[in-house]
Amino acid sequence: MGFWEKAQQVDRRIIYIIMIVTLAAAMIRPVGMAISVNKETQMAYDAVEKLPAGSIVWLGCDFSAGGMPELIPTLQSVMIQGFRKNLRFVAGGMWTMAGNMAEVAWTVVQPMFPNKKYGVDFVNVGYKAGGNVLLEKMVGDAHVAFAGVDHYGKPLKDLPLMNEFKSFKDIKFIFGFFTGTPGERDYIKFVGGPLGVPIAASCVAVSVPETMPFLQSGQLVGLAGGMRGAAEYEVLVKVPGRATAGMDAQAFAHLVIIAFIVIGNLGYVFTKNKSGKTT
Repeated sequence: MGFWEKAQQVDRRIIYIIMIVTLAAAMIRPVGMAISVNKETQMAYDAVEKLPAGSIVWLGCDFSAGGMPELIPTLQSVMIQGFRKNLRFVAGGMWTMAGNMAEVAWTVVQPMFPNKKYGVDFVNVGYKAGGNVLLEKMVGDAHVAFAGVDHYGKPLKDLPLMNEFKSFKDIKFIFGFFTGTPGERDYIKFVGGPLGVPIAASCVAVSVPETMPFLQSGQLVGLAGGMRGAAEYEVLVKVPGRATAGMDAQAFAHLVIIAFIVIGNLGYVFTKNKSGKTT
């Protein structure tokens, strides 16, 4: 049996193994393929870059574990950018895993900035129930909305940063990370609109089409969409991470698929006999 005959009968398990090895190699040893930055991601980065030192930024961690591959890299990159500019962050959200997501990002970023301290430069208030009602309360009195404690049960009055953050009226910017509802619509309706606080968003790729109109209308000042947007933000802060590796893995996986499609079609052509049947 010749090469092209064998190519027509490749065991699908071999294809799966090749794909797994390709993905694993790209994630473990990313090559750092060139990534251009889209206008929407650049807008989000520029909006954060314009904030004056000392500004308080709310990080809306309104997503769960399923959104981690696409949103955590952007969250970490925003924190890296902000700490370089001496911004301060308060993180939390209306999704039950909000506190866990904020903790994951802080755990990775804080060692890069040993001078940044919890309670002074970053506070994780975690998940707070209430949905839209929570946002309305935070416009009035955030400490009441947070029930007076952070994600770890520490009294907010003992955290210096929270003595300055009494409500959403004390923040300069919102960067939200969303995988659904509640999400960007709620922040726009209850915070961005009434208070005029600028909002940037990071969302999973499937949500980009429905989020884009808010950017086009000016209700969002920037958008990092999906893993591509996360990788672009890593490029902008010059700290490649999991999103950059993920884009490498995606690119190589596509090449493997294309290669098998080409081989399969060539095998069909070269093994046809004159009657049009394959041997």
